[in-house]
Amino acid sequence: MKPKTDVLIVGAGPTGLVLALWLHHQGVNVHIFDQAEAPAQNSRAIIVHARIVELYRQLGLSEDLLKLGYKLPATNLWVYRQHKAHVPLEDFGRDLTPYPFMLSVPQDDHERMLEKRLNDVGIHVERGSKLQGFVDHGSSITATLFRESDGSSTTHEASYIVGCDGAHSVVRHGIGAKFEGETYKPLFYIADVEGKSEKHFNGEGNVVFTNDTFNLVVPYNKAGHVRLVGIIMPDENDNDNSESLVHQHQITFDDVRPQIMQAMDIDITKVNWFSTYRSHHRVADKFRSNRAFLVGDAAHIHSPVGGQGMNTGIMDAINLAWKLATVLKQTNMSEDAQNQLLDSYENERRSFAMMIVKSTDAGFTTLTSKGIFPHILRNWLIPYLVPLLLKLDFARTRIFRGASQLVCHYRGSSLSQTGEGAVQPGDRLPWAAINEVDNFSTLREVCWQLHIYGESLPQIEKWAQQTSVKVFVFPWQDQYANAGLIENAVYLLRPDQYIAGIFKDPSVEGLNEYFATRGLYLGRD
Repeated sequence: MKPKTDVLIVGAGPTGLVLALWLHHQGVNVHIFDQAEAPAQNSRAIIVHARIVELYRQLGLSEDLLKLGYKLPATNLWVYRQHKAHVPLEDFGRDLTPYPFMLSVPQDDHERMLEKRLNDVGIHVERGSKLQGFVDHGSSITATLFRESDGSSTTHEASYIVGCDGAHSVVRHGIGAKFEGETYKPLFYIADVEGKSEKHFNGEGNVVFTNDTFNLVVPYNKAGHVRLVGIIMPDENDNDNSESLVHQHQITFDDVRPQIMQAMDIDITKVNWFSTYRSHHRVADKFRSNRAFLVGDAAHIHSPVGGQGMNTGIMDAINLAWKLATVLKQTNMSEDAQNQLLDSYENERRSFAMMIVKSTDAGFTTLTSKGIFPHILRNWLIPYLVPLLLKLDFARTRIFRGASQLVCHYRGSSLSQTGEGAVQPGDRLPWAAINEVDNFSTLREVCWQLHIYGESLPQIEKWAQQTSVKVFVFPWQDQYANAGLIENAVYLLRPDQYIAGIFKDPSVEGLNEYFATRGLYLGRD
């Protein structure tokens, strides 16, 4: 008999909450729990990238997030208190996305927004419960939860279990996944502070290089409330990555205050909270084992450079959600088709996680390595070359696409047709807003849909009606060609807004073949 709970979600950070919301929206019964007794009161993550804001439109969350956040107008580069560059960030990604900026949103505020939406639909996080372990029976799982408050244990049966339980994931341990990688030597500090500084607490971001270390200032608003992030370099003779005094986080804000004051001319009037942590770069060797999945930090962790961690986890959740929903709702899918669809989660997301780890590791190494070349790079080349490069449209485009996760694609996936050209199956659909017609305005639902830029054909319209796939036709404009779109071609979009197929010679046969070869059934069960 099918369990009452479809998906058991372990962990109620942003990744787990997003997974619960997207699954519920698609008619999946979820149970979500977290070992913390209450929602987080502070957080490490603060930057939300454009791709996440785009996807949040599916559940009407984008506007709520934008109200919470602060659009960074610019960032400044400093070397030894000398101002070297001013980099405007407003409309940094213009012509690429409806959200061409970097958004500052404290993770705890972000989580409260997501949890409130979850509560509004009648789902509440079970708090104070820790996963002790689980058994995969092949057709379902049974998990044992432990409550420290009263020492009681309960069991929960579900069709699937998803570990959103962070770097020390019990689910990852349960499926025997390796988590190989390295721990960075520098110790990160992170602080939520208020204060005054015309130079650094000015509503703009600030990156400050001093003595082969760096400090980062990310504003919450224009009123002197900021996030401070920096590193403390270990002793030259410290080659130990074990739990030393530094690792035990016995450093206080007063210990790093001299370093901060040496780097910046600021007056800190209030420290709301302060924390230190070791950063790692690791990727699990598998993201799935039968009915168990890993998402977010449970599957991959990396340097905080670029603010990619939380964003990557949210992308994981949205990718997995529609695939689990499809398998659970389309009961006539064959077992092979189910496995092919669910396996595509690991294939698509693990390769992207590996790319993120590689790029953030390179960035972190640049910022923290010792030696003459890294010193020259930080103190001379970066401050002078970056402003020059950002005057070039192609450089701005490439940097923004990479930083904002617009670059993420699933070319070569089993769910993507083979293709050629600038825009291919597996890519994010290019954004094109022409004459007040925004092609992303249709992407407010979690569903398969067709886009046609030009003229549709009656047989395509009939096929869409029979299969309950929505079709949207945009009269051809030459500007669509500039975005890489092809006149009169049919673009098949997945529920997570990526292109599954491009049919240049539109035919019902091509669409039917796509779904039939993957064992997917539309408009019928």
